[in-house]
Amino acid sequence: MIQPLFDFDLKRVSLEHYITGKAAINFPRPETTTGGWHFLSYFDREAGVVKVSLAGIHYPDTTAFFSDLGIIDVTEQMAKPGWSVEGRQLHMADHYRAAADMIVRWALSESANCNLEVDEWFPSPSEKQQLLKVLDVAKPELFQVGRLQKVEAWLSLQ
Repeated sequence: MIQPLFDFDLKRVSLEHYITGKAAINFPRPETTTGGWHFLSYFDREAGVVKVSLAGIHYPDTTAFFSDLGIIDVTEQMAKPGWSVEGRQLHMADHYRAAADMIVRWALSESANCNLEVDEWFPSPSEKQQLLKVLDVAKPELFQVGRLQKVEAWLSLQ
């Protein structure tokens, strides 16, 4: 059976299965200019629609690459617009971790093309540098699984 690309509710969101990928990239973070701006594509409260990818379910479990770096509790932020699951904490990757998860997912695949847009999603030099710092954490594991060269070649084109 093929695994669906998204969950359409938040019932499986946890610290282990946090929201990642484009839903996390497009979640507004007031302290930063990183990420995308297509929030309603993933979280439309009026329509009652949520489309999220979860680490370890729709995305690989990247704990071996990054530990818990960049995984944040967004329970309060999600509750403000009406997204909550009674009595449960909601966790999401910050923009850097979400992007890094996307890069590792791509690196582990056989695809030649990575769909991450570094210049658009991380417009300032300091933001790009922060993404690179997160990716540096994964280098030993990427080397171990034989994918470091693929990621470094892609990064050299960014």
